[in-house]
Amino acid sequence: MNRGIYAAASGMTSMEQWMDVTANNLANVSTTGFKRDTLAFNDTLEQQLAANSGQGKPIGSVGYGPAAAGQYTSFEAGSINQTGRSLDVALNDPNTMFSVATPGGTRYTRDGAFQISQAGQLVNNSGDAVLDSSGQPITLSPNAKIKIDPTGAITADDKVVGTLGIYTGSFIKEGQNLYTSSNAAPSTGATVTPGALEGSNVNAVSSMVELITLNRQFELAQKSIQQQDDLSQRLIQSLNQ
Repeated sequence: MNRGIYAAASGMTSMEQWMDVTANNLANVSTTGFKRDTLAFNDTLEQQLAANSGQGKPIGSVGYGPAAAGQYTSFEAGSINQTGRSLDVALNDPNTMFSVATPGGTRYTRDGAFQISQAGQLVNNSGDAVLDSSGQPITLSPNAKIKIDPTGAITADDKVVGTLGIYTGSFIKEGQNLYTSSNAAPSTGATVTPGALEGSNVNAVSSMVELITLNRQFELAQKSIQQQDDLSQRLIQSLNQ
């Protein structure tokens, strides 16, 4: 095995994964409450040694190239943007989520752009019912004057009809701006900003620079493979002479 080619190919695979993640971040730069993802890397030699309980004879510092160790979500808060719309709500604590009822079960989201469905339920943009602090859908009259205060309490014509369910815990991104959690619990003292939405935490400029840099590195790795292949061919030819 040509270690140089293997390392370059491994690097190309990792960079392709990284570019996919960065491109997805950029595609969601305007998505309400979106949280950017990033990749962490290990050298494949380190992974092999770890899988073997660290056993093995030291062979030097030359590895087999980088490999993605996992994809991680940054829960850093996005900017709070005022909309003045009564059903728009932004979470102030970056470690909290709203809860919604989806066909697949309860999910969590930072997207507080809510509306009232034809059935009179408070829903998100996908039509999933927003749940209250008791885990129940919130029913509202379309003609009522709706207000949401900083504690998440909802009033319709000055009558309290429920409180937004706000949860904290460990959240795993599922897609469609939704998250799953195995340990989500009601958040004590969480607050919201009514009439506002949280922007994504993606920095468009730095993400574009990152994407351009990765593309150039990918091209360099391609050239490296071609050069090493050419050298191998020359070596074979010289040995056959």
